[in-house]
Amino acid sequence: MREQQSEKQIEVVGAGAAGLVAAINLARAGYGVRVYEASPTVGHRFHGDFQGLENWSSIEDVTVLLERLGIYGEPHRDFILRPYNEIEVFDANLNRTVVNSKRAMFYLVERGDGPACLDRRLLEIAREAGVRVVFNTRVERLGKGGIIGIGPRAADAIARGLVFKTTMEDKAAAILDDSLAPKGYAYLLVHKGKGTMATCMFREFRTERQCFERTVETFRKVFPALRMTDEVEFGGYGNFFFGRPVYENGRYYIGEAAGFQDCLWGFGMRYAFVSGWLAARSIIEGGASAPLLYVSLLRDELVGMHRTSLANRFLFERLGNRGYNHFIKKLAEGEPVEFLRKQYNPSFLKRILFPVASWRFKSRLVDKGCHTEDCTCVWCRCRKEPC
Repeated sequence: MREQQSEKQIEVVGAGAAGLVAAINLARAGYGVRVYEASPTVGHRFHGDFQGLENWSSIEDVTVLLERLGIYGEPHRDFILRPYNEIEVFDANLNRTVVNSKRAMFYLVERGDGPACLDRRLLEIAREAGVRVVFNTRVERLGKGGIIGIGPRAADAIARGLVFKTTMEDKAAAILDDSLAPKGYAYLLVHKGKGTMATCMFREFRTERQCFERTVETFRKVFPALRMTDEVEFGGYGNFFFGRPVYENGRYYIGEAAGFQDCLWGFGMRYAFVSGWLAARSIIEGGASAPLLYVSLLRDELVGMHRTSLANRFLFERLGNRGYNHFIKKLAEGEPVEFLRKQYNPSFLKRILFPVASWRFKSRLVDKGCHTEDCTCVWCRCRKEPC
């Protein structure tokens, strides 16, 4: 095995979810893999906050997907993956709708470097597979190529919130109100005495503080039993763009480094997992045609859904508070997972809307990466003008 690994060396930049999934699968296939991470730990963007891993965009349950990608199932069950079949949704007038699903709508995960966090467990799985992870190392160039999964490089959506302790029962709730979360949503997730509350904004970022304070006040109003202690504030952001190469000059781009993010609500973990896995699969199976295979696999698995998410963003931004009321009603009428799957996957209407949405959001869909022919930069140091 050592002789085989010495002939097949792969470098990965970024120890996020996408980079570690790619590294795990490559290492298990006999590659010598080294992952470089600029931060001192995994999950540096997160603070032990809860996030939702959506379970509606595919017929395949997310637990089955994670098992297929080699990061869940025995013996890899040492992180929180809690299904939620019910969520309470409030409109701008604080009218409450309870949305129930036969199938889990999403799985709660904890992000960061804590013992029950997804990011920590991915690191442990990677090391068990033989991956070498080098922290506190910012890679400027990849002369021999490799995989780039460095995460977001611009803020197309931002989140501001709290993590806290509470005696409140397990809960999932969301509020659609532009005064709390412009063109986005506010959410509350509680699991076993710990909670996360945040506003996710897609517009008016300068009002972040006011929106955050209104979000906290509003959730306290609708849930009088909510008591929070040991509060810690956090912030985050997401980036999405289209039309840039996913393979270039020996470099495979994955996750948000390739622009893959849910443009509608920011549920981007599936994109990270799958794009990392597809990059590894292309290298393992593709030989000299690996780059073409990667482009083909992405087109089959992710590109259509990604474009649909931008069309969804275009439509959602036109709803406003009155339109959100109609959306909540439709969500609660039947099986919400089936309704959301229909919205998240390509359709004739969404294909027509995608060019319109691309034009509408052109100034925001900016790739901050480097794409000059001979450049080997990870973060470009040679480009004078933005792409």
